[in-house]
Amino acid sequence: MEAWIMKTLKGISEQIQENINQFLEAVDGAESLLEKAVVDMKARLNEAKDLVAAAIAEEQRLKRAYQESVDTAKMWGEMADTALQNRDIARASEAQQRKRHHLNLADGYKRQIAAQTTVVTSLKTALHEFYQQFLNVAGHAETLSHRQKQAETRAGLYKLIAAAESTISTVLAQTEQKLKTTEEKAEIWENRNRRDKQKNADSSNLDRTLAELKSEILGTNRK
Repeated sequence: MEAWIMKTLKGISEQIQENINQFLEAVDGAESLLEKAVVDMKARLNEAKDLVAAAIAEEQRLKRAYQESVDTAKMWGEMADTALQNRDIARASEAQQRKRHHLNLADGYKRQIAAQTTVVTSLKTALHEFYQQFLNVAGHAETLSHRQKQAETRAGLYKLIAAAESTISTVLAQTEQKLKTTEEKAEIWENRNRRDKQKNADSSNLDRTLAELKSEILGTNRK
């Protein structure tokens, strides 16, 4: 019984440790896997507690059996004394035999209790270490989960920023292109207007020159 309990508890601990190592090697934002590892370890912890409780219950049973044997041996000893006082040698001898039988049983239980106490102490130590391991894993899992959420938040934020920057960059490029096109059109019209004004100015100067020339010619003829 004791060997089976120790073997089972050791197997549970080794299996959990293997699962933890596999998880820590494979974890890549797998929050569901993280939760599963913790839940599984908690279930194993409860199983280990049951095993330790069974060992403690066996220890208590042995103690009760030991005390019952001691009490029964005492009772037969008293009956043997009473029989001797009554000079009932046969009954006294039988009572003494029963007393020795129960004392032998008590000695056997006492040895079993000592062995079981050692087993229970070892199991309690193993369970305590296992519990501390569970707390460490649970704490580590919580930290990883928190970091995962932080990473997801940061990734989401920077993704939004990148998308916004891309949109802004596109809009600015389109706006600049539109502005450039508008400025080119404005320059074309400005140059055209300047040429028209120059043309009008040249035409006006030509008309004035012709008028002056005409006036000069007419004036000369009058003389």
